[in-house]
Amino acid sequence: MITARRAKRHLLACIVLCGLAAAIPVSGQVRALIGTRFEARIVSIVDGDTVDAVPLGSKGTIRIRLHGIDAPERGEPFSSAATKSTRVLLFDQRVTIEGRDVDRYGRLVARVSVRGDDASTALLTAGLACHYVKYSSDVTLANAEAEARRHGRGFWGRGADKPRCTTMALQATEPKGTGGGPVIFHGNTSSRVYHSPSCRNYKCRNCTQAFHSEADARAAGFSPAGDCLSKSSQAR
Repeated sequence: MITARRAKRHLLACIVLCGLAAAIPVSGQVRALIGTRFEARIVSIVDGDTVDAVPLGSKGTIRIRLHGIDAPERGEPFSSAATKSTRVLLFDQRVTIEGRDVDRYGRLVARVSVRGDDASTALLTAGLACHYVKYSSDVTLANAEAEARRHGRGFWGRGADKPRCTTMALQATEPKGTGGGPVIFHGNTSSRVYHSPSCRNYKCRNCTQAFHSEADARAAGFSPAGDCLSKSSQAR
């Protein structure tokens, strides 16, 4: 049964990417891969968050935008380091691709993993990409960025030149009013309390667990910090 499912996935990739459905526009072919999981080989590294892949059993190349992250653009600080890291991790490797969306440039937005390691998470942990909170609320990715910031890795290092994505990442953790962007709460894994960005202990040594809502923090067993969060938060 497993073999049959894999064969079906490869057949789908071949149909979509080899031009057997020639009447379908290219964007439609790529969009057909949303929600699918398939094996491929990475044949080219465009930059830190964009690669080219050829699905197994196909001759067609598809451009992949790594889901949930934003790496430095060419000419920005750490751009070369991010591209090199992605090349070392993915180039000429057999990978598993999970299609999530198609962006405005027609690229398949996807999670890419090699030998069980997720590329988006790896780049965030190394401090070579920012969590793209505009399009992702993935707590695993939020935690990976929080870890990099806590340890001063990559462009999060003290005194390091910062790429543009860090400005947006820092703004995303600022409290917003009604209708604003996401607020990422930090949980102290030692005391099991969580802090909002306005709390003085928001970046404490053990504040390495990230949450996108107070509900998520409470569901994970954390309590609101009594020195900065309102009584209404504690009573929820």
